[in-house]
Amino acid sequence: MTESAQNILIRGVNWIGDAVLTIPAMRSVRRRLPNSRITLLIQEPLDQLFASFSAVDGVQSFVVRPGIRGLADRVALAGQLRREHFDLCLILPNSFDSALVPFLAGIPERIGFDRDGRGLLLTQRIAPVLKGSGQHQARDYLTLLAPFGSADIPLNCHLEIDLKARQWAEKTLASLRRTVQGPLIGFSPGAAFGPAKMWFPERFAGLARRLCGERQAGVVLVGGASERALCEEIGASVHGPALNLAGQTSLPQLAGLLAQCDLFVSNDSGPMHLASAVGTRVVAIFGSTDPAATGPLGPHEIVKKECECAPCWERVCPRGDTLCMQRIEVSHVLQAVDRLLPRQREVRP
Repeated sequence: MTESAQNILIRGVNWIGDAVLTIPAMRSVRRRLPNSRITLLIQEPLDQLFASFSAVDGVQSFVVRPGIRGLADRVALAGQLRREHFDLCLILPNSFDSALVPFLAGIPERIGFDRDGRGLLLTQRIAPVLKGSGQHQARDYLTLLAPFGSADIPLNCHLEIDLKARQWAEKTLASLRRTVQGPLIGFSPGAAFGPAKMWFPERFAGLARRLCGERQAGVVLVGGASERALCEEIGASVHGPALNLAGQTSLPQLAGLLAQCDLFVSNDSGPMHLASAVGTRVVAIFGSTDPAATGPLGPHEIVKKECECAPCWERVCPRGDTLCMQRIEVSHVLQAVDRLLPRQREVRP
């Protein structure tokens, strides 16, 4: 039934970076079943990112409230999906909850990783990939496509940008673009997963000062609302052209901003993956996580220093000193910038 499914539901993941890493799998489903209708089911506000995504025919958003009210939301969502008469559901997340709703909706074929005690909710159970296997997370998602048959699948994470978001970004950055003679360089100093993944604010600030002084660059700081103060602290110490837009963009607008940057410097984070997906070159700073597993898929340079306790995959450094980040100096990141960004500024289309 897998290869003959005509009405397919893909249950998307719940984090920006993970959502980008599922793009190759979703594109592969489209290539294998070009005549099927494919709907992406994904939580708000991630649905906004995929409004122009060419690999699916439609995007359906949902919200599940916390506590007992969330049970009613799940039942209502299952009822809604039941009326859509889907043949098959590809369940990308690992959680029990993500498999429960398609089961309650009565979708006859349900494919997902056999983990989190949800095996009985699946009709095709795929053995999960063990952490530390050395395989990129994007390829982990591709292993879910085994029931569709074997194929040579490229890691194409390209994501189309909404036209209005692109125009908004061009207008927002126009003044800064006129102010500087050098490149626009985006910074993402935060990390939603936890502080163990974060390079130090004073070093981001030192890097920004060097780039503004030596490259005549303009700096664009991005992040969530909770990271606005962090970005403000860095921007205030730059003493150069810096624009703090943390907490002031929708996800499509963030994608548009990242596409306008000539280079993006980031911790291992959702914006890092999003910048890669819209075609921007990325300098990615890694400490507690492994770039072989979660590195950006587009043009990039990795900055990472050997540390006996890394990768630990912890949210907070167990040692208390974040040694893996301590060993990364401003000069190391500057060297990566020099390798990736030509001295003469490129004009982006």
